[in-house]
Amino acid sequence: MKTVAIIAPDFAPSNHPPALRVRFFASHLAEFGWRPIIITTKPASYEWTIDQENLQLLPPSLEVIRTEAFSPKFTRIFGIGDLGLRTMGQHWRALKQLCRRERVDALFIPVPPNYPMLLGRLAHARLGLPYVVDYIDPWVSDYYRTVPRERRLPKVGASAWLARRLEPIALRRAAQITGVSLGTTDSVVSRYRWLGREQATEIPYGGEPADFDYARAHPRSENSWGTDGLLHFGYIGAYTVAMAPVLRALFAAVKLGRDRRPDFFGKLRLHFVGTNYGGSKPLVLPWARQAGIEDMVEERPQRVAYLEALQLLTRCHALVIVGSEEAHYTASKVFPYILARRPVLAILHAESSATAILRQTRACDPIVFRSSPELEGKAAEILAALEKLMVLPHDFAPPTRWEDFEPYTTRAMTGRLAAVLDRAIGIEAADTIGVQATKSQQEGGPACPSAAH
Repeated sequence: MKTVAIIAPDFAPSNHPPALRVRFFASHLAEFGWRPIIITTKPASYEWTIDQENLQLLPPSLEVIRTEAFSPKFTRIFGIGDLGLRTMGQHWRALKQLCRRERVDALFIPVPPNYPMLLGRLAHARLGLPYVVDYIDPWVSDYYRTVPRERRLPKVGASAWLARRLEPIALRRAAQITGVSLGTTDSVVSRYRWLGREQATEIPYGGEPADFDYARAHPRSENSWGTDGLLHFGYIGAYTVAMAPVLRALFAAVKLGRDRRPDFFGKLRLHFVGTNYGGSKPLVLPWARQAGIEDMVEERPQRVAYLEALQLLTRCHALVIVGSEEAHYTASKVFPYILARRPVLAILHAESSATAILRQTRACDPIVFRSSPELEGKAAEILAALEKLMVLPHDFAPPTRWEDFEPYTTRAMTGRLAAVLDRAIGIEAADTIGVQATKSQQEGGPACPSAAH
């Protein structure tokens, strides 16, 4: 079996998306011939809330190497708080020690945090390791340039400047790159003419059925959803500005329904949880207030723990997927929404991959649109869909075709990653054999050998 070292500063028991993504891959890589070894950070070094129960979701056989990190109380004196920067030295030493101890065939680096991407280039030069960079979010973007000059923060500008200069250095010897969406990988490939399209692979998050099995078997704190005689519809996930037209159309339909049938729609409650990843300011309630249905909407802007989010999904009478006016938008939340086995109201762009996935699996029949003006005429259609969901019994489960959902599981997505890793060692093998032998002699120990046998 081949071995891949994964440098993941953010890992369980963290609830953040990078931590979840690495765990998904680590749970299934062995099925595809790759043994993962995680190099990460001790939980005490995180500056955010963690959930120790996430550790129960790790495979018992998974090897996890946890290092110290520089304290942010010290590094912030120099303007540094980034977890990746606070752990780069420690993780580099851990990787070298691992390579001296045993054979490592490839290196996998998910970002963000972004700066550890540079360790891939260093590992290639010093240890002869082929490396793969996985983009969860872009490192380089035009955001700073679009902000009015008077609102540009010097630190943000410095970070953007560093990103544009360090990313090409970090990627120059990458064997492959992966990303959560085609748009993500395309944006990277388009920046560097020496990166070929054949080196980029789209790997969405996928859904993990075992996590829902665990959540159902280990219920967390109780809530009143489903026990107070009301009909609770839930949306759990971030809100972005591009969702505003969809949200306005949804709230317009709810307002229309309450005006027509006040007693019936008086039982409806819409819950929005984890809408503001960057703070606690409500982002959805202002739209509800504008529509005149503020009393029917509850918003909890702060991100909730992963297992709590799964429990909330399973306890809703129905779920709402609020799409985006951006055609390329792919809601990663569509996978857990399907796995929750609850009725779904989805309002999505016709060209969104989420639309095709929901139709293929028969989890629901989305309401689709192609432009914001078109949404303005969808109130009656959305209202009809709401009324159908509201009369369903609470134990109703959609007629999902689970055989069609299999390609969207985390196991299937890990299969894509394993194929990428296989290509990475094939591309790099001829170039690294000599480098590894040289580095082994220079450092007086066994270097990380390539997978070319």
